[in-house]
Amino acid sequence: MVPYRCINRPYKRTKIVATIGPASDRPEVLRRMILAGMDVARLNFSHGTLESHAAVISTLRQLSEELDVPVAILGDLRGPRIRVGEVADGQIQLASGQTIVLTPETVVGNAQRISVSFPGLADDLQPGNLLLIDDGDVVLQVQRITSERDIYCTVLEGGGIASRRGINLPGIRVSLPALTDKDKEDVLFAVEQGIDFLALSFVQCVEDVRALKRLLQQRGSDIPVIAKIEKKGALDDLAAIVHEAYGVMVARGDLALEMSFQEVPIAQKHIIAQCRAAAVPVITATQMLESMIERDHPTRAEATDVANAVFDGTDALMLSGETALGRYPVESVATMATIAARAEAAWSTGEVTRPPELPPPGDVDATIARLGHIAACDLKAAAIVTYTQSGSTARRLCRHRPPAPILALTPSPATRRRLALSWGITPLMCPPLHDLAEVSKKALEEVQRCQLVRPGDVIVVLAGTPLGVPGTTNLLKVERA
Repeated sequence: MVPYRCINRPYKRTKIVATIGPASDRPEVLRRMILAGMDVARLNFSHGTLESHAAVISTLRQLSEELDVPVAILGDLRGPRIRVGEVADGQIQLASGQTIVLTPETVVGNAQRISVSFPGLADDLQPGNLLLIDDGDVVLQVQRITSERDIYCTVLEGGGIASRRGINLPGIRVSLPALTDKDKEDVLFAVEQGIDFLALSFVQCVEDVRALKRLLQQRGSDIPVIAKIEKKGALDDLAAIVHEAYGVMVARGDLALEMSFQEVPIAQKHIIAQCRAAAVPVITATQMLESMIERDHPTRAEATDVANAVFDGTDALMLSGETALGRYPVESVATMATIAARAEAAWSTGEVTRPPELPPPGDVDATIARLGHIAACDLKAAAIVTYTQSGSTARRLCRHRPPAPILALTPSPATRRRLALSWGITPLMCPPLHDLAEVSKKALEEVQRCQLVRPGDVIVVLAGTPLGVPGTTNLLKVERA
């Protein structure tokens, strides 16, 4: 049995992050997306206004309370994107083999000369470097750089360039700050609105994550930071980033521009494995159901992509344009939920090998979580119940991908919403508990309310003493319904 009634919708273990935009920002659409399986709503701060985002946040909070479904809100910072300037007539054409000059001067661009938004770009480049414009549609190679910081380039792959298109610099560390002035304004907005997660774009190294965490601390906030892995430098510094960030996003779009496309699936598996080993939530993103922007069903390749991310062990799957701009936002969520649930079922039936067991940890909290997983498997437990203040116990447990449902009881509304991102966890509100007898009693009440148990079924309970103190998990108890 599974906890249908705990969450008022069909149960799945892999969480779904859906981007909100013009196609999905109406209350009736948001309601249907939640009921279809949306766990986290992503607000892309590259688009929209703070007023429009505030309206969506208010609606989501109301719907979450009304439906009794925890829906977290993720604010995605735009980050230090380098762009070309304005070009004549809105678009210019470049021919392969021609020369084009990139200049820090503000000019109306033409086929010979265009401006760039970052004046210091020339200092970060050298002859031979590649520049990809508009997601790689146009490819330039640096030939020489003048004392005036004009960058002379040869066009390797020609095409059209529209105004304000982005520039990617594969493998190049750019001396831009991690946070722009706009990002800082958006961070303040996120703090004021009580947003649950902040995603940091174009992370180049662990210090970028620390910079955002320092800014949040200065604002008196502990909003968890999700580091987007989309730069080669971030891959090189992955271990430190995983240790520092609350969570990680495999941002496959820009990552594919940093490396050859055939390397992206390998990088995805590597990132997910590191995050799972560290009990860090990981989101797999970009073009997962891209065709559903226009169609009401996915391609076979997209269904396979979603399922393989589940098999890799991702905590969450993300929809971008499918739900922000597409014609079928609700159907996209429902389709992703159906594919994920079927992939998860393949583990249970043995059709697909489960993710490998993790090595024994070196601390008490993680050891108790691992033993809870082992006990639940050996005893064929109907459920595992944790009582948690910060959510760390539940996250440490879910990295083992136990077959039994995980119920996380918490007195903290913020923790309940944050656990909406983590694999397999059904977070439930409960009043503060004061002793272990209350924990056991509440655990039994909740598994019965959720229709998870029959008389005599085993449940595994994890908690820590003193109760309510984060990081004190030291108790494993077996109960019978």
